[in-house]
Amino acid sequence: MRSTGPVLALAATLATSALSGCAKVEAAVHEPHPAVEIADGADDSAPKTLTLTADAVRRLELTTVVVEDAATIPYAAIVYDKKGAPWVYTNTQERTYVRVPVTVRRVTGDIAEVAAGPPRGTRVVTRAAIKLYGAENGVGGGH
Repeated sequence: MRSTGPVLALAATLATSALSGCAKVEAAVHEPHPAVEIADGADDSAPKTLTLTADAVRRLELTTVVVEDAATIPYAAIVYDKKGAPWVYTNTQERTYVRVPVTVRRVTGDIAEVAAGPPRGTRVVTRAAIKLYGAENGVGGGH
């Protein structure tokens, strides 16, 4: 049977000499940058305006569509708040989103008929809107 003692001693010596030649490396400080800026609404009950970084929009895989008929919107665009009220997120500017109330008459398949909602030509979020709602209400951390 072979003795492993000399081999272990050599390995320890090599490791010690290799480490002694290394310069001290300082850990880089990571400053988190918010993925979303949130501006308060006109009053405490008004929805906030969310402005996301381009990277945040990509990571969330946000998808929007243009409302073609003010009486109908994709049901996927509707988010229900904690009281059960329906809303949609409108895309008011590039990477900027504002929650707007809607009044749903009925839902047929993937289309919601609305009595009140965003006007024709408005962009609404149809994918990841619930994540915007979470960000608006402080869920997640915003990084």
